[in-house]
Amino acid sequence: MSTAAFSHEVINGKHVLVACDTDGMEILSAMKIGKQCLVEVHMPRNPAHHRMMFLLMKRVVDGGAWDGDDESLLTWLKYATGHVETKVDHNGEVHYTPKSIKFASLDQAGFRKFFDRAVWMMCNRLTHEEDWEAVRDEIIAIVDAPYRSQANHLARAS
Repeated sequence: MSTAAFSHEVINGKHVLVACDTDGMEILSAMKIGKQCLVEVHMPRNPAHHRMMFLLMKRVVDGGAWDGDDESLLTWLKYATGHVETKVDHNGEVHYTPKSIKFASLDQAGFRKFFDRAVWMMCNRLTHEEDWEAVRDEIIAIVDAPYRSQANHLARAS
Protein backbone atom coordinates (compact mmCIF):
# COMPACT_ATOMS: atom_id res chain seq x y z
CA MET A 1 0.00 0.00 0.00
CA SER A 2 1.30 3.45 -0.90
CA THR A 3 0.98 6.55 1.22
CA ALA A 4 0.83 10.09 -0.12
CA ALA A 5 -0.62 13.50 0.72
CA PHE A 6 -3.82 14.64 -0.99
CA SER A 7 -6.12 17.60 -0.50
CA HIS A 8 -9.88 17.76 -0.87
CA GLU A 9 -10.90 20.09 -3.71
CA VAL A 10 -14.08 20.83 -5.64
CA ILE A 11 -13.51 20.89 -9.41
CA ASN A 12 -16.44 21.46 -11.77
CA GLY A 13 -18.81 20.80 -8.88
CA LYS A 14 -17.27 17.42 -8.06
CA HIS A 15 -15.40 16.60 -4.88
CA VAL A 16 -11.96 15.20 -5.75
CA LEU A 17 -8.68 14.35 -4.07
CA VAL A 18 -5.69 16.16 -5.58
CA ALA A 19 -2.11 14.98 -5.08
CA CYS A 20 -0.04 17.34 -2.90
CA ASP A 21 3.34 15.62 -3.22
CA THR A 22 5.42 13.64 -5.69
CA ASP A 23 4.35 10.30 -4.15
CA GLY A 24 0.72 11.18 -4.79
CA MET A 25 1.46 12.26 -8.36
CA GLU A 26 3.32 8.98 -8.99
CA ILE A 27 0.40 6.95 -7.63
CA LEU A 28 -2.07 8.77 -9.87
CA SER A 29 0.22 8.60 -12.91
CA ALA A 30 0.40 4.82 -12.58
CA MET A 31 -3.42 4.52 -12.64
CA LYS A 32 -5.57 4.47 -15.75
CA ILE A 33 -8.02 7.37 -16.05
CA GLY A 34 -11.38 6.29 -14.63
CA LYS A 35 -9.85 3.37 -12.70
CA GLN A 36 -11.56 2.89 -9.38
CA CYS A 37 -9.56 2.21 -6.25
CA LEU A 38 -10.02 1.97 -2.52
CA VAL A 39 -8.71 4.86 -0.47
CA GLU A 40 -8.02 4.83 3.25
CA VAL A 41 -8.10 8.39 4.50
CA HIS A 42 -6.18 9.48 7.59
CA MET A 43 -6.31 13.15 8.40
CA PRO A 44 -3.46 14.02 10.75
CA ARG A 45 -4.50 15.78 13.92
CA ASN A 46 -4.35 19.52 14.02
CA PRO A 47 -2.44 20.37 17.22
CA ALA A 48 -4.12 23.79 17.37
CA HIS A 49 -7.55 22.13 17.47
CA HIS A 50 -6.41 20.00 20.41
CA ARG A 51 -5.07 23.09 22.25
CA MET A 52 -8.31 24.98 21.60
CA MET A 53 -10.28 22.13 23.20
CA PHE A 54 -8.28 22.50 26.38
CA LEU A 55 -8.49 26.30 26.27
CA LEU A 56 -12.27 26.07 26.01
CA MET A 57 -12.38 23.63 28.93
CA LYS A 58 -10.18 25.99 30.98
CA ARG A 59 -12.60 28.86 30.27
CA VAL A 60 -15.52 26.71 31.45
CA VAL A 61 -13.67 25.76 34.66
CA ASP A 62 -12.32 29.28 35.33
CA GLY A 63 -15.76 30.76 34.63
CA GLY A 64 -17.29 28.63 37.37
CA ALA A 65 -19.53 26.52 35.12
CA TRP A 66 -17.69 23.35 36.21
CA ASP A 67 -16.94 22.60 39.85
CA GLY A 68 -13.73 20.66 39.30
CA ASP A 69 -10.53 20.74 37.30
CA ASP A 70 -9.85 20.39 33.55
CA GLU A 71 -9.17 16.67 33.87
CA SER A 72 -12.47 15.90 35.60
CA LEU A 73 -14.29 18.00 32.98
CA LEU A 74 -12.60 16.02 30.19
CA THR A 75 -13.63 12.74 31.83
CA TRP A 76 -17.22 13.99 32.15
CA LEU A 77 -17.20 15.08 28.51
CA LYS A 78 -16.05 11.63 27.38
CA TYR A 79 -18.93 9.97 29.24
CA ALA A 80 -21.45 12.65 28.24
CA THR A 81 -20.58 12.40 24.53
CA GLY A 82 -20.42 8.61 24.47
CA HIS A 83 -16.67 8.58 23.80
CA VAL A 84 -16.38 5.41 25.85
CA GLU A 85 -15.61 1.75 25.44
CA THR A 86 -18.44 -0.53 26.55
CA LYS A 87 -17.61 -3.85 28.17
CA VAL A 88 -19.78 -6.54 29.63
CA ASP A 89 -18.26 -8.50 32.51
CA HIS A 90 -18.75 -12.18 33.37
CA ASN A 91 -21.86 -11.30 35.42
CA GLY A 92 -23.46 -9.54 32.48
CA GLU A 93 -22.95 -6.09 34.01
CA VAL A 94 -22.10 -3.26 31.62
CA HIS A 95 -19.08 -1.07 32.34
CA TYR A 96 -17.93 2.05 30.54
CA THR A 97 -14.33 3.22 30.23
CA PRO A 98 -13.48 6.60 28.71
CA LYS A 99 -11.56 6.39 25.43
CA SER A 100 -8.41 8.38 24.81
CA ILE A 101 -8.30 11.54 22.72
CA LYS A 102 -4.52 11.37 22.34
CA PHE A 103 -3.08 11.91 18.87
CA ALA A 104 -2.31 8.23 18.30
CA SER A 105 -5.84 7.22 19.32
CA LEU A 106 -7.91 9.58 17.21
CA ASP A 107 -7.40 11.18 13.79
CA GLN A 108 -8.63 14.69 12.94
CA ALA A 109 -12.04 13.52 11.70
CA GLY A 110 -12.65 11.56 14.90
CA PHE A 111 -11.44 14.43 17.07
CA ARG A 112 -13.66 16.92 15.26
CA LYS A 113 -16.68 14.69 15.91
CA PHE A 114 -15.78 14.43 19.61
CA PHE A 115 -15.05 18.17 19.74
CA ASP A 116 -18.43 19.11 18.23
CA ARG A 117 -20.29 16.95 20.75
CA ALA A 118 -18.13 18.27 23.61
CA VAL A 119 -18.84 21.90 22.67
CA TRP A 120 -22.56 21.08 22.49
CA MET A 121 -22.42 19.49 25.96
CA MET A 122 -20.50 22.39 27.51
CA CYS A 123 -22.80 24.99 25.94
CA ASN A 124 -26.09 23.24 26.66
CA ARG A 125 -25.41 21.60 30.00
CA LEU A 126 -22.85 23.84 31.68
CA THR A 127 -22.69 27.40 30.32
CA HIS A 128 -26.22 27.51 28.87
CA GLU A 129 -24.90 29.22 25.73
CA GLU A 130 -27.76 29.07 23.24
CA ASP A 131 -25.74 29.10 20.01
CA TRP A 132 -23.27 26.24 20.48
CA GLU A 133 -22.63 26.11 16.71
CA ALA A 134 -21.41 29.72 16.73
CA VAL A 135 -19.01 28.86 19.57
CA ARG A 136 -17.79 25.80 17.67
CA ASP A 137 -17.46 27.65 14.35
CA GLU A 138 -15.50 30.47 15.98
CA ILE A 139 -13.03 27.97 17.42
CA ILE A 140 -12.80 25.99 14.17
CA ALA A 141 -12.11 29.18 12.17
CA ILE A 142 -9.25 30.06 14.51
CA VAL A 143 -7.87 26.51 14.35
CA ASP A 144 -8.30 25.84 10.62
CA ALA A 145 -6.78 29.06 9.28
CA PRO A 146 -3.09 28.06 9.65
CA TYR A 147 -3.91 24.41 8.86
CA ARG A 148 -5.53 25.38 5.53
CA SER A 149 -2.70 27.71 4.57
CA GLN A 150 -0.18 24.91 5.23
CA ALA A 151 -2.12 22.51 2.95
CA ASN A 152 -2.28 25.21 0.24
CA HIS A 153 1.46 25.75 0.56
CA LEU A 154 2.07 21.99 0.11
CA ALA A 155 -0.15 21.94 -2.98
CA ARG A 156 1.70 24.87 -4.57
CA ALA A 157 5.14 23.43 -3.74
CA SER A 158 4.53 20.21 -5.66
